[in-house]
Amino acid sequence: MIFDAIRNKENYKAETKIYQALCYLEQISRWDEILPDTVILEDCMFAGPVSFISKEEKECVYEAHKKYMDIHYIMEGAERIATADVRSLQVKTPYSEEEDIGFFTGPASGSCLLRPGDFMVCFPSDAHKVAMMDQTPETVKKIVVKIKVEK
Repeated sequence: MIFDAIRNKENYKAETKIYQALCYLEQISRWDEILPDTVILEDCMFAGPVSFISKEEKECVYEAHKKYMDIHYIMEGAERIATADVRSLQVKTPYSEEEDIGFFTGPASGSCLLRPGDFMVCFPSDAHKVAMMDQTPETVKKIVVKIKVEK
């Protein structure tokens, strides 16, 4: 898991795909500028807008992916995201190969509060509990980039 601000994107030049995604995200000025499943790199990287009202942690559940890593980039509002090693959690809904997602329960290893300009990279080993509120529920607008994981 990586938590940082987009202004520090130059630190990730050695991670080519992550760096390309961060450069793409930095160019977006409005959340509604991109359409769902916008292709950034053919066959390996796409992005889409996500909007929701944040909620209490007890209403949220961990998710994890095997085929793609996620980059969550906040444009409006604040979102707390908890993370844990997927192997330390209990399966709530088994992994779906077709949807590339499984759902889990268990304790967090930690959490980060993301504000506009912040991003979090979640690798396949990082289960992530998204959409958690900070103090009170609020509208959050973010872009999620999916990067295909090399096998």
